[in-house]
Amino acid sequence: MHTTLIMNPVRSATLCARLPAAALNPMVSQTSSLYQTISLKAQTRPSSTSTVRAPKATPTLQLSSSRPQKTSVTSCINILQTTSIRSNSTAARQEAAKLDWNSFFKLRASRRRYTLASSIVSSGASTVIGIQVLSSQNLENLGAQVMGLDPFVVLGMATAACGAAGWLVGPFLGNAVWSLVNRNYRKAFMLKEKEFFDRIKRYRVDPSSNSIANPVPDYYGEKIGSVQGYRQWLKDQRAYNRKRRNFIA
Repeated sequence: MHTTLIMNPVRSATLCARLPAAALNPMVSQTSSLYQTISLKAQTRPSSTSTVRAPKATPTLQLSSSRPQKTSVTSCINILQTTSIRSNSTAARQEAAKLDWNSFFKLRASRRRYTLASSIVSSGASTVIGIQVLSSQNLENLGAQVMGLDPFVVLGMATAACGAAGWLVGPFLGNAVWSLVNRNYRKAFMLKEKEFFDRIKRYRVDPSSNSIANPVPDYYGEKIGSVQGYRQWLKDQRAYNRKRRNFIA
């Protein structure tokens, strides 16, 4: 075959031109196909690695996103609590502003009447119950034997003790009933009363220089029942201080 190709160069040139490149260079075609497969594998590898790495990145995102949610929830709760406290305080201040001083003194006088009435009722009830208990148990004879007193004296002392106990319990019941009746003004009344006692503490006199000629005028302000009464109380405090200075001088 080699001799024929050499002998006929023109024919061999035409035949080589007609033959495909794959037939002439089989190694070149094989190497190109191998290069294509390697390149395809190299292209497919990053996609597989990316799919494997994607789930690894998601937990870090979930952990970082879960922390701000907890802090945001706690901050929202704190904001709601502060706003509720502020709204309650502002509402109480508005109610206190609506309650004027004349209404406050009227409510104060009504509370005093409630406590007085409840003290009378509870004292009478406790006295009656105490007499029944003492008469059924014969405690007066036992007291007379122990203390050496007359049984009637022992019975009278025990009855007075029962009445005193009822009298002391009465103001608690009266305040409870009064606060139930006037529950709409209770918060405003308490704020107004605190302000009233602060004024009393600020302007009342020093009782250390008390004397028969110059007694302390209503140290606790219990006799004040109106705005005019409060102004008169202030005048009495000034007069006391004036007399004390003149006496010392």
